[in-house]
Parts: sequence; C-alpha cells; structure tokens
Amino acid sequence: MKGEKAAKIKVAFLLMMATSFVLGFLYGIEERIYLFRLKNIDVVPNNVLIEREAANWTGRAARFWPLLFTSFSSWKSDIEARYPVSVSVKVNGWGKITIEWIHLQPSFIVKWHGIRWFITSNGMAWSEKNPLWESINADVRGMLTLKWDDSMPPLVPNESDLLGVRQSIFPVKSIVEFVEAVRNTPWVQSLNDIKLMRVAGELMVMITVASMGKDVNILLEFSKITWTNLSPALEAIVKSTDANRVFLDATYKDKIVIKTK
Repeated sequence: MKGEKAAKIKVAFLLMMATSFVLGFLYGIEERIYLFRLKNIDVVPNNVLIEREAANWTGRAARFWPLLFTSFSSWKSDIEARYPVSVSVKVNGWGKITIEWIHLQPSFIVKWHGIRWFITSNGMAWSEKNPLWESINADVRGMLTLKWDDSMPPLVPNESDLLGVRQSIFPVKSIVEFVEAVRNTPWVQSLNDIKLMRVAGELMVMITVASMGKDVNILLEFSKITWTNLSPALEAIVKSTDANRVFLDATYKDKIVIKTK
C-alpha cells in the first residue's frame, strides 16, 4: 500500500512538473513572439462610442485573445441595453477581431413630455438623447410622429433615464393597422397628426387629416374597426360643411358632434 501511494505521488509530481514546463515554455514563446496577443480589432462602421466600448472589452483579454469569446455574450447584452444597436463579432485571422454593428431601425417617432422617442417594430424604445443616436444623425424625415398624451400610462419604465434602450408599452401592431386603415381611406388625402389619449378610462385617438381641401380633426375610439365603421358618416359630414377647419367628436354611441371654425 505504501509503495502504491508513493507511486501515485510520484506520478502527480511528474505531471505537475510537465505542466509547469509546458506552461513556462508557452509563456516564453508568448513573451517573444506574442502568439496569443490581440493583434488588431476593427469596428465597422467606425464610431467613437463603439470603439471605446470595444477597447474596454478587449483590454481584459489583450494578452490571450481567445478569452474574448467567453465574455462576448455579456458584453453584447450590455451594449445593446445602452445603445440602439445590434452587434456581432467575427475573426479575420489569428488575433484579428472585427466588431460589426448596425443601428436599430425605428418604425415610429413618439413625442412624450417634450422628448422624441424612437420605437422599433417590436416595441423597443430609446430617446433622442441617446449618445449613439445623436452621433449617427439618422435620417427619420417623413416618419410619422405620434403624440403620447399625459393621460396615458408611462411609455417606458424609468422615464428619467434618457440614455438606455428598453421595452415600451407602445401598441405597435394596433397603430400600424389603424394608420394603414386611415391612409387607405379614399376620402383622406393625408394623415398629418395622431395622438393617443385616455378619456374616461377608455383609449382614444385624435387624428388630423387633410380631406377635400379641409383640415379635419377627429376624436374616436382607438380601433381599426371603429374607424372603418364610422368612415362613411365622417365622409358625409366633411363633404357637407363649407368650413376649412372641422372638429368631429365621434366618441358617442349614437351621434357625432360637429364643431367648425
């Protein structure tokens, strides 16, 4: 038993010595030829903020670049929570890394408490104050801006934080359907303004449309079906008035209240 135990200790000692020798050998090579050093990192397209974030990430593994891939997932999650981007990484040779990023594409602009918020097709939101969004100067001309009334619940959690990206409660699908229904209505020339609000606890929408040379404001229940059902009556009223500005309150069950200016 003693001899067997001594043999095991001897084998363990030899393995430890061999491991130390191999590690020392590799360390010596690394010190001479920088075998595992990070040689190059590119950010595509160039962006000062992303380059700075990339430097903070890669700096921890500069001496052994394969370690980068053990932390990429958490780094990606952190970046995408702070900036409206999607990032990916690829290897372009030994020790050469390329980080590619694209900015998120908004579907709507929502104005809330004087700040513009950009909303994607899946409801992710960021404010115009986000430093990366400010730096890229994205072209959003022609994108419909919707107003979020003070009577509505908070558009995003933690409103005071204007820098991050987070999930909103914006009803993207319902808005898309409603806007398409209004724009496809033959007697509507253009949809110029839209505001979501709560009236007596019910979700309502105020829209401004150009129709027959007139500026028409319509308050109604926020529903594609409601718009479709009321459209013929609204058209008849707009046709019958000579006023250039018309306000129609269609929130009542059996009537439409008309005001003209």
